[in-house]
Amino acid sequence: MTPTSASPQLGTPAPTGQDGKWTPRLVTVLIALALPTQLLAAAGILSANATASVAQSFQTSQVAWFSLTVVLVSTLLTPFVIKWGDRYGRKPVMLAMLVLGVAGDIIAATAGSFPVLLLGRAIAGCYGPFAAMAFPAVRDIFPRNLVKSASGILGSSMGLVALAAPFLAGWLVDNWGYRGVMWFLAAMTALSFTLIAFIVPRTPRHDRRPGFDWLGGLTLGGGLTAVVFALGQGPSWGWLSGKTLAWFAGGLIALVLFVFVERRSAHPILDLKVLTRRPVALVLITGGLAQSIAFTLPVIGIMLALFPGIPGVSGGLGWTGQHNAVIGVSWNLVMFVTGLFASRLLRKTDARLVWWTGLLLMGSGYGLMGFFHGNEIELVLTACLANFGAGFVLAGSPALVVGVVSKDEQGIGSGMLNMLMNLCGAVVTAIAFAVLTEHGTVFHGTLFYRDTGFAWAFWIGAILTAATLVLSLFIPRQRGEPDAFHPRHETDEEQK
Repeated sequence: MTPTSASPQLGTPAPTGQDGKWTPRLVTVLIALALPTQLLAAAGILSANATASVAQSFQTSQVAWFSLTVVLVSTLLTPFVIKWGDRYGRKPVMLAMLVLGVAGDIIAATAGSFPVLLLGRAIAGCYGPFAAMAFPAVRDIFPRNLVKSASGILGSSMGLVALAAPFLAGWLVDNWGYRGVMWFLAAMTALSFTLIAFIVPRTPRHDRRPGFDWLGGLTLGGGLTAVVFALGQGPSWGWLSGKTLAWFAGGLIALVLFVFVERRSAHPILDLKVLTRRPVALVLITGGLAQSIAFTLPVIGIMLALFPGIPGVSGGLGWTGQHNAVIGVSWNLVMFVTGLFASRLLRKTDARLVWWTGLLLMGSGYGLMGFFHGNEIELVLTACLANFGAGFVLAGSPALVVGVVSKDEQGIGSGMLNMLMNLCGAVVTAIAFAVLTEHGTVFHGTLFYRDTGFAWAFWIGAILTAATLVLSLFIPRQRGEPDAFHPRHETDEEQK
């Protein structure tokens, strides 16, 4: 008997897809889930385009917090969101996050000072863990044989978003500055709420046990948030300053306490036994790091394009938003097409092979970008190579997670992947901004970045991608998957 969901009485029962094939109904549901999920990617692109406008509008050298604030709140809330999704169903949790996202974007759009802007970004950060609900919802709703391809499309559709977002961002920023971006995000988040409410079916509850592990959630979320905060403040406080070390130490102590709390808890907020399985641990760690690189490095590229070129002060290319969008069509189109191709490959190809290919290409692209990024031709060639790999990475990551966890563990697995992606994203972002700051110059109250800083940011991304590739080579073949080097076709019985 299927459990009754605590979701609002909106939508209809899940489409079963009795023959295991795509139907108009399933396509519509996937679109409804994809829009708010990919709005997260669009928000990253739009925010990156708005960063220079924010820095110069408020004349601040702390503009990194325009992005890091969202990561901070998202990291804190992720363990709670995972548990609430299992307890009450994914749908009502998604709706609540969307409401907070709209409110935060409106506050940011109307902010009259930088602290108020950050307050709005913090509230909007409550929408950050949305992907931790969207991918498990696919597992709840779609027929088993469509779960991997649907998850791959959901992940790789970032390429389609990346095609349109730069044009939109250029138009918004060039005409209305960062406020135009914030108003657009508020409107699209409201539209996403409508789609989820009326198109996505009710989702089941996976945890009916009484009680809630508040202490576990606070120690985990608080510990991760403290570490992220220390990483964000490190460039300005100094990496060896007392305040930075104190926040790091406090975060690490909280994470150690979390392990002991969870061992004694009758209702743990995260089942740590999942991470004791080597395949799961390897997939989550490498997936979180690789996706964080795929999302973070394009932000650095956008900043390179939009920051002005001032000899001895700023190493940016000084492009307008629209010019950046036109040039960026090539590499964003590559990501989109590659993602679609990878989603089809995942049906009969070992997901590890797709994953390894993506990491190799992405790392090579960013390594070359560190050397060649001084004009349109160089950026097109190097970014196309990097995004060719990123398309495989973003499609392969959710497929790997689906392959190593059970249906009941899908929420935990996707949530942990999202949490690790946020944490790794904060680390990669903090490192990138630290390198940029080290090679930066404050001019009229605004921090500008020189060319050497941009080059090292790309090289660090390449080094981290290479490390991820080496680690991911130890991921074992998933049960029921063809071997990466000896693929085979499924038998009729296996397909059933």
